[in-house]
Amino acid sequence: MGYLGHGDGKSYTSPKLVESLVEDGCHASQVAVGESHMTVLTTEGEVLTSGAGSYGRLGNLETTDQLYLEPVDMLVAEDIVHISCGSSFTLALTKDGIVYGWGQNNKGQLGVGLGLSVDIYAMEALPRVIEGNLEGRRVVKISTGHSHAAAVTDRGELFVWGSSIHWEPELMTNLLHTKIVDVVCGQNYTIALAKDGTIYSFGKGKTGVLGQASKSNFPNPTLVEGLADKVVVSMSAGWNHVACLVEDSE
Repeated sequence: MGYLGHGDGKSYTSPKLVESLVEDGCHASQVAVGESHMTVLTTEGEVLTSGAGSYGRLGNLETTDQLYLEPVDMLVAEDIVHISCGSSFTLALTKDGIVYGWGQNNKGQLGVGLGLSVDIYAMEALPRVIEGNLEGRRVVKISTGHSHAAAVTDRGELFVWGSSIHWEPELMTNLLHTKIVDVVCGQNYTIALAKDGTIYSFGKGKTGVLGQASKSNFPNPTLVEGLADKVVVSMSAGWNHVACLVEDSE
């Protein structure tokens, strides 16, 4: 299927240079991977994809597999600054704070709503601007889970969508008085970082991934009390675990 972008469809047990990027003079600034596709952001703001084409996850209008990394033509004129891949979809954030999404949309992970905006195949094969409640707002952070996504605006607002719960970006109203500066998504959960260094978690908690006292599901962002006396400066979300970097208090 060409997940690795080498052009041969083979598996490799050790790192192998993606020579096509070198030949094209491209320098990668970020790499994001989904279940069966890869997306690369170059230092010039160009977006490249390779891998499985099903559900339109490559953003090129086709559903065929792509062995080499190829440009997403519709985004050539855009200055992309960040990318994030879910299982079978991708989000791209522009310098101006606009979010594009493409790929599978069976659970609302593209945030484009229901009805005529989603075809019978529950997919978007070309990048599409995610508007709804994000219209008129400048997004500064994006993250994706298996089938959901989240965004933070320059106002410190947190929006989430997907997982068959919110089909368009939904403002987390219980955080309106908390300035959010970053967000990360795991498989079925979300962690938000506030300006004061506290973190909030919500989603499925059965593995203890939310850092709450119980392993229950939390539908709304809830303060992680165990880190309330720490100042978190960075965080990362895995499939079912979270890591945080905190300020040294000494």
